Amino acid sequence: MILITGGLGFLGANLAQLLCAQGERVLATSNRNVHVPDFLQPFAGKNLTVAPLDITSLEKVTGAVNDFKITGIVHAAVRSEKGDTPLYDAMNANITGTINVLEAARRAGVKRVVFVSSEAVYQGMPDTTPFKEEEKLFVTSDRYIPGTKKAGEVLCLLYAAQTGMEVIAARATRMYGPLYQGVRNLAGHMVDKAARGQPIALANQDSSEAHDIIYAKDAARALALLLQTKTLRHRIYNVGYGKLASLAEFAAAIRKILPKVEIHLGDGPGPLTSTRTPMDIHACVDISRLTEETGFVPEYDPERGLEHYVKWVRDGVYE
Repeated sequence: MILITGGLGFLGANLAQLLCAQGERVLATSNRNVHVPDFLQPFAGKNLTVAPLDITSLEKVTGAVNDFKITGIVHAAVRSEKGDTPLYDAMNANITGTINVLEAARRAGVKRVVFVSSEAVYQGMPDTTPFKEEEKLFVTSDRYIPGTKKAGEVLCLLYAAQTGMEVIAARATRMYGPLYQGVRNLAGHMVDKAARGQPIALANQDSSEAHDIIYAKDAARALALLLQTKTLRHRIYNVGYGKLASLAEFAAAIRKILPKVEIHLGDGPGPLTSTRTPMDIHACVDISRLTEETGFVPEYDPERGLEHYVKWVRDGVYE
């Protein structure tokens, strides 16, 4: 059975859907979010088990790993500043939780753990060429996620070196798709508004702002490959679209597929703004390592991502 911590969250639920559709037995853990999405309902009670889990408790994590005879883990649970989360609570969940997952896996002899990291570990680097996994990282960070993901990667590498356990860090870029509710990925915001027939009000947003943005189904498939590929030669992999996509490109996709949607993007009277902080990166990630070792190639460009999202929102179709 595969354990997905944060299995009812945005990324975790999309991954659980893919693995269950493949026939894998999955344990999706819940904490704050206990709602089982519609696209997971067909698997509930069959090859999907949903159970609450406090990852800050080593005893509870160890119990879950042993009780459900877990053979592989994707550690996707995370806390950010969203909802004014206190610093200690985020550190406790993101750092202590990661240690507990690693230790529980070690004790149970779990074959492989995939730690969901972030492109945010590259924060502070001014490069404009695609980032490779062997880049030397800055220690400083300006938000919870970049800081705790850097720390998490250090812990994963140390556990792997000291115990021989196979621990993989997957540095995921910005994502959008079913269940996305973030506030920093405006592409996801635009796609959601458009799918629901609502106007997009980003008049003072810089339309040229571009990021490496990957659709949820692509991100889930990449994580599944990192979990299932028999032999991996490295311990860190970038997971992204592999190129930059601007807000203007997403607007163009919306105008093509949903021409009736009202879009105000970068056409306001005020100064243009950006979601980037001064430390955020301005380049995409290099996914050649992931492609060469697992065969992963992104399938969802902005148009295809929008088409899938529209079907999910309007028709409840998740394929």
